[in-house]
Amino acid sequence: MNINNIIKLVKAYFYENWQKDIYSFGLVFVLAFLSTAVGIFDSVILYGGMVALIAIYPLRYFDKLYQSSSRIHYLMIPATNEEKVLTGIILTNIYFISLIFISAILGVLLGCGVLKLTTPEMTINCKEMISRMLPSTVRSYMVIIMVVSVIFFGAIYFRKSPAWKIVLVSLAVFLVLGAIMAGTEWLNVVMTVPAEIRNGNYVRVEHSISENWEWSPYVTLCVITLYFYAMSFLRMRETEA
Repeated sequence: MNINNIIKLVKAYFYENWQKDIYSFGLVFVLAFLSTAVGIFDSVILYGGMVALIAIYPLRYFDKLYQSSSRIHYLMIPATNEEKVLTGIILTNIYFISLIFISAILGVLLGCGVLKLTTPEMTINCKEMISRMLPSTVRSYMVIIMVVSVIFFGAIYFRKSPAWKIVLVSLAVFLVLGAIMAGTEWLNVVMTVPAEIRNGNYVRVEHSISENWEWSPYVTLCVITLYFYAMSFLRMRETEA
């Protein structure tokens, strides 16, 4: 990969899309300010809106692939497919996510400042307000990045109506996995619990996970994220072919 090509791709992106990004950041800033200073929006609604903007960003980034003329123009840009996908990953996971949350924090800070000026008698905890706009744990950040990686791959894989197809495929996958998990649990109960207990007062007992397995969700999220980004590289290569 050539770092100069990646820099040129980033510059080209900002030249074409800086207005759209400013609208997104400005929207989050205004909503965060109104949520803090006026209380029009609940913090949960604001956080959901931020996550929604982050989720649809890959679709917006690869919208040039959805029409034959713009797709040919994009694929003819003098850069490798790996450089194009890596640029998208950087912009999605570092640039856009960071500035979405920064916009929310700035909106909250301005709202707190307005509240302190207009209602000095009111006790205001800006740190608590900011914490409501941010994921509470590292795992929450990783879940967001994992979801983005899935949408990122879908944005490259599907050429027509990618948003609907991603939603439908994801729903189908969740239903299948849910059915498999429910069936597995049912078989486990049938195989391990005596019939007289199953037919009587069987109570499901939640078993605590050993501390040695506390890291497993993080590994799972990392593996899923890396898998879909690796598939994105392969799919972009197929798109060019």
